[in-house]
Amino acid sequence: MASLSNITGRELIKFVKSIGYRFDRQNRGNHRIFVHDEKKTLTIPVYKKKMVKIGLLGGILKDIGISKAEFINSIS
Repeated sequence: MASLSNITGRELIKFVKSIGYRFDRQNRGNHRIFVHDEKKTLTIPVYKKKMVKIGLLGGILKDIGISKAEFINSIS
């Protein structure tokens, strides 16, 4: 089972695309901007072999409007 401490930027991007976000642009090197018609714009850092920090992931999930448990279940 997946946990919040080992999610990469690429995995997070795959998830946000699956719920309707689309890539808008790349900003500041490794930061990718995703937009949605009804939800907040997201900025997701993508670094090779680096995990998204738990605090940032929690903030992104809050912006999307889903709980941590729902996120873990959806990527498992």
